[in-house]
Amino acid sequence: MRPAGQFADLPTGVRLHYRVQGPPGGPWLVLINGLLSDTTMWAGVLPGLTRRFRVLTFDCRGQGKSEAPLDGPYPVSLMAADLWALLESLDIRSPWLAGLSNGSSIALQILATHPGSFRGAVLTSAMPRTDFSLRLRLEHWARCLELGGTELQFDAVAPYLWGDRFIEARYQVLKAYHASTRISDKPFHGLRHQIDGALPWDIRSRLSAIQEPVLCLAGAEDLLTPPWKCLEVAQGLPNARFEVVPGVGHAYPVEDPVGYVDKIMNFISN
Repeated sequence: MRPAGQFADLPTGVRLHYRVQGPPGGPWLVLINGLLSDTTMWAGVLPGLTRRFRVLTFDCRGQGKSEAPLDGPYPVSLMAADLWALLESLDIRSPWLAGLSNGSSIALQILATHPGSFRGAVLTSAMPRTDFSLRLRLEHWARCLELGGTELQFDAVAPYLWGDRFIEARYQVLKAYHASTRISDKPFHGLRHQIDGALPWDIRSRLSAIQEPVLCLAGAEDLLTPPWKCLEVAQGLPNARFEVVPGVGHAYPVEDPVGYVDKIMNFISN
């Protein structure tokens, strides 16, 4: 049975929802959600990961069951500060990190800010900065939220999130699931603050300070953060490995959870 979610009131001024699963005494692994997502995005990978790891999942501010403060935006640096405060409150030391998309940005930020505090990271669909083309996409998504709510926003985002075969086979299921999840219940300002917080992202000048081992994974069919953007992150890190995963798009953990778990296990075991 999945343990009930809990809440932490942090010094950063936000209440975050989190859940801890896996064997006590196992190595810690922290999973960091993508933009406009929540902890349900990890449902497919948790059975494989919790056999070995003590896994922390949480909703960033503005996501899932966590608070969505009125004041915004929510920049990556603030979300990383929230995560650090959560780790401190739970006395989690030297965890591994695994992030998707904006979750990878949060991981890079916290790795650069707290050197020596983590064992390493697996980063999927990482980006070194929000460049002009990505800014246009994010601003378009925000506009879709304003005009048509999360349903229109889903249609705008979907082609960028998943590979061709996956989205063709699962589109209706994904759309129905999206409509039923809590993202539809989140206040609009929390969603907009997440998007606005991602716009100024740029970690390029700090990548060389991250000494921990990092695996950078890129979906071959990722249209949002194509492999060359993920490669730029890996090239800036002193101790990184870069892999392109064929047949998947931006959201590798959702499209192929078994393959994703294998990547984590193989990297951490070596």
